[in-house]
This record gives sequence, structure tokens and C-alpha cells, in this order.
Amino acid sequence: MRRRSVLRGTKWFFASGREDGYWRRVILAFCHVTGGAYEDEAAVAVRTFTHLSSHLPGCMGVLYDGAFRGIHRDVLARQGLLVINKQHGSTAPRAYEVLRYGRCRHDLWCQDGRIAERIGLDDGTSHLLPVPVTRLEPRLGAAKSRWYHLLRIPCRHGAHTVRVPVAITTTPADRTGTDRATGKRRASDTERDFHRAEHLQQIPQNTRAHQLLYPYRSDAESLHNQLDQSLWNGRMISYGLARQKIYILGFALSQNATSHHLHRERAASPTAGDQESH
Repeated sequence: MRRRSVLRGTKWFFASGREDGYWRRVILAFCHVTGGAYEDEAAVAVRTFTHLSSHLPGCMGVLYDGAFRGIHRDVLARQGLLVINKQHGSTAPRAYEVLRYGRCRHDLWCQDGRIAERIGLDDGTSHLLPVPVTRLEPRLGAAKSRWYHLLRIPCRHGAHTVRVPVAITTTPADRTGTDRATGKRRASDTERDFHRAEHLQQIPQNTRAHQLLYPYRSDAESLHNQLDQSLWNGRMISYGLARQKIYILGFALSQNATSHHLHRERAASPTAGDQESH
């Protein structure tokens, strides 16, 4: 009878930034991931990025993998940060709103992180056609920020322009505005049981902007590979969280020192950048 072995280890989260080129990565922070409801990788990452954003003037946003769901994007978007990641595969299309303009009617749905229009086909079925997003509009505030997609809905009677909030799931404490038709307060997303941050991303997955930016996410895996290669036989060389933390700190300092040294060499040599590009 074969016995099954259980492998146990310590998990670490790294936050890093980089320029294009060789040895230009800087490790900004690292944290131990203990696991649990509020200590999983995504929760640790959100807290770390929240802390870093106040110390990194000009920081625009975060690239992350599928571990981020709507609840994580919501927290960072409220702070004025862009969150670029892939839409979770379990997020099913959902009806959003039916717009009526005189003789036309547009049935809008949420699919793949954006608004799509439900189009009827000749065979009795329907198809969700993505609505063009002409602009991502941020309204950045000191306490809370908001984000909108400016949509252009094609129509045979003339295209319609619609502004749709994205990335943040409103609560009763948020300002939701009033309904023009009734004059009453609009229900918040949580009151309507609509998880907007889960269904509507700032930069939807199937867009050119996402295709240009998201590949940088895979580059972060090379940092994990460098850590593995620095270990004897790919295994941590010490036991216990405190000892391993010292090793991770030394790894981060050595990476940053190398990047800093090469940065100073490039800055001292005006032709270094031209030689790298060729």
C-alpha cells in the first residue's frame, strides 16, 4: 500500500515594478501569506497595494492574475487605481438594462467584463455583441474615486452615447443619484443584488488595451523563478517563518541592489540606452 506524502511550505507575496529591459525590476514589498478568509493571497495583495499607492506618486494601477475577483478590484478602484486582470471564467453573462429611445430598443447585458447588446438572430437564437467603449472616464477624488465607460451604441436611427459606471459595486452609503423618470433615489448595486465590480471591468479583457498591458503580468513569474533558482535544489534552506523571512529580505535586497547598480551605470553612460535598443 502506497503512502501519500503531504508537502508543506511557506507562501510569499511579492509586489514589484519594472521598466522594459534587462535587470530593471525593483521589489517594492513582500508579505507572508498565512491563508484563511482575510489572509489569502488576494487579500494580502490588496492591503499591500493600498499601502504602496500612498508612497508611489504617479502609480496608475496594478496588473494581477485571476486571483483578483470583483471584491478586490472594487477596493483598489475606489482608491483611483486601475486593476488589469483576466475575467474569472465562472462569471456568467447577466442582464443589465433595457434602453428605449423612441422607436428603438436596446437590451444591454454584462459579458466578459463589459456591456454587450443582445441581438436576435434569424433562427430564433440571440447573440451578445460587445458595445464599443469610446473612453474610460475616471473621476478621482481624495476619499473615493469613480470610473465610467462611455459607450457608443450603434443604432439604425442614429448611435446613442451612454455613460455606465464600472469597477465599483455601490452600496446604500454611496451616492447613486435619482431616477429621471420617477425622481426617486436609485437603488444601489447591493440592493439590486448586482455585483458591478465582478461584471464590469475598467479595461475589459477582449480589448486592445488589455492585450497590450496584460502580457506584463507573465513577466512577474520570472521573479518567482529567480527565487527558486537561488535556492539549493529549489528548496528553502531554513525552517520557520522568522528565518525564512530573513532569507526573503536578503533576496529582495540583492535584486534591488543589482537593479540599482545597473541603473546608475546606464545613467552614467549616455549611449547605453541606444546600445541596448540595438
